[in-house]
Amino acid sequence: MWWWEMHTARVNKMSLRIVAGFAIACASMKGAQGDACALLTSQAIYRATGESVANAKATAQTAAKVRQSQCFYTLPTFTNSISITLTSPAGLRRDAARELWERWFHREEADRGGKPESEEEEAAAKAAPVTGVGDEAFWVHSFVGNLYVRKGDRFLRISLGGKMTDDERQSRARALAAEALRRLP
Repeated sequence: MWWWEMHTARVNKMSLRIVAGFAIACASMKGAQGDACALLTSQAIYRATGESVANAKATAQTAAKVRQSQCFYTLPTFTNSISITLTSPAGLRRDAARELWERWFHREEADRGGKPESEEEEAAAKAAPVTGVGDEAFWVHSFVGNLYVRKGDRFLRISLGGKMTDDERQSRARALAAEALRRLP
């Protein structure tokens, strides 16, 4: 009987190691895909806005060979709330997000004929290049300010509202983007 108990104990330890290894591998894969809520800290948002985060809500979706992870940070002054979206390749095709970026920001004017395919593509037509952040960046002003920043085969969109000038919004977005890029897995 003692042999069976020792054998069972060894099998259980081995099973635990396998399960733990699998859990670590799964966590690594999730981090590799990216979690937008992990890109900005409450302290970074406070430094940029002067307000504490009241709530953070994560959402994610995969469509058209890209994965989008979004985090919406609710601030006490709701109009000052911040949204960050991380767009990355979904699956094995590492250039899918980069191709989307190219379509949005680098299509020649002659190729833009017809109606834009998405709200982002329409907004990108009004994009102004921004230097000094990521591999490439663009600022798009609508009723809110949106900073799009590409780093390798992924890109971020940081959206800021609130009653401030476009320059103030862009400055805050750049500070948040720098923080997010440091934390990007």
